[in-house]
Amino acid sequence: MWNPFKKLASRFKSQRFAVALRTALGAGQPGSWYSDHRQESEQFSGWTFVAIRAICLQAMQASVAVYDDSVNGSRQKQLRRHLRSDTGYGLSRSLYASESGASIPLPNDHGLCQILKHPNPTQSGAAFRYERVLQLQLTGTCIVWNVPNQFGKTVQRYVIPTAIASPVPPSADLPEGGYTVQASSSRYDIDVYSGSLGSSGMLQQVLGKIIPLSQLQITRWPHPLHKNDGQSPVSAGARWIDSANQIDAARWAQMNNGADPSIVVTCGKDMNPTREELEAAAAMFDQKYGGTENTGKAIFTTGEQVVSLTATPREMDYNTSFVELRDAILALHGVPGIAAGISDGGSYAAFYASLKQFISLTVQPVLDLLAEDDTEYLAPQFGKNLTIEIEATQVDDPDLLEKRLATDIRAQIIKVDELRAIRGLPPLGPKEGGDEIVRPVRKEQPATDPPIENHTTAPSLLPGKSLSEALHLRSNSQSINCSN
Repeated sequence: MWNPFKKLASRFKSQRFAVALRTALGAGQPGSWYSDHRQESEQFSGWTFVAIRAICLQAMQASVAVYDDSVNGSRQKQLRRHLRSDTGYGLSRSLYASESGASIPLPNDHGLCQILKHPNPTQSGAAFRYERVLQLQLTGTCIVWNVPNQFGKTVQRYVIPTAIASPVPPSADLPEGGYTVQASSSRYDIDVYSGSLGSSGMLQQVLGKIIPLSQLQITRWPHPLHKNDGQSPVSAGARWIDSANQIDAARWAQMNNGADPSIVVTCGKDMNPTREELEAAAAMFDQKYGGTENTGKAIFTTGEQVVSLTATPREMDYNTSFVELRDAILALHGVPGIAAGISDGGSYAAFYASLKQFISLTVQPVLDLLAEDDTEYLAPQFGKNLTIEIEATQVDDPDLLEKRLATDIRAQIIKVDELRAIRGLPPLGPKEGGDEIVRPVRKEQPATDPPIENHTTAPSLLPGKSLSEALHLRSNSQSINCSN
């Protein structure tokens, strides 16, 4: 009897069906581009350049660390983030590792740390992160080529510009497909320079060839319809960017081609000068009154009327639209005006609040996406339970930090080495009191005068004394004081 479930199971076990299903559902599979990524890459100018560059600069100076989570597993990262969010210091890894059992960063000589710091012979880790964020924000897709050695372990990493990568569908030779790097993108003749290209020209050597998908690490902003392509902010705000470009082009064309006289001089009705006389008068007028040094100088002519020209409403619309589209493009990338270099008015606290919002809501999510992908695809080649974290530089208000520290000291919940780490000082260690709680400094009470005896109260009886004897003692003491 024919069993459809058994037939489906057999087809699922076959390589062809598994590859087809993975191709259809896998977000990293190659497929035709939904948008023109070359055109998106060419939009890296104007306010788009300002916004993306602000994000890339923060990614460039971010800190990268690798942790061995083999002890407590995935709870390590959640614990570190929980402690960091509660304290606000961003130092949970170094401060609380010994107490909570969280793993410590691996040394810099570890193989994974080395390749994150020097991904290839021609780039540093900072430049590599800059380029990854650049491609991700421009095209919605970042393609990283993890070059393997003969044992399949990654030894170099390169960012392939999305605009020059062409998807190749799966085939018998390439079950998962791959990408072809267009040879027309090279500035050199490969045949001429093939003999001189060494390891630094690794990317040049694959121009025109297919790189299998198994060697590629693809990071995308998910597209709502197409899983094999990313959705970039540039593509989502294409009309805003095009409008800003058209306004810039119109402003430039008006300045370059349009006539922009400052005044109009008309001749009287009785005057009938020739063309030569008008041109000579105009040349003499420009020579005498033209230039920045003659600004504001009074002008006397023989004409009957002098009219001053001001900016037209159409020109003023250019200025208004310029600011509106600037704000729209910056908001498209999640970049506030202060982070983009626009000095908006505000208080000192508002300045730090705007930068902190930029780091928390824009920069750090991008870095988390890159770090998670590296942890998933790159870290398993160098060991088990390795976690890669990329942390943006924290921006905190110094006044708010001082208030938090003062509160922690009064509550006696911060140790000496923790306080020294926040101040940027080396730890003292347990032997020198680094594990002791910081106690608030109490001010010494000023010396007070001895209490003045109050004679209005009734005297207390001494043991074994009568009331008459007590009164006699008090009268004697008063007489002694008076004599003094």
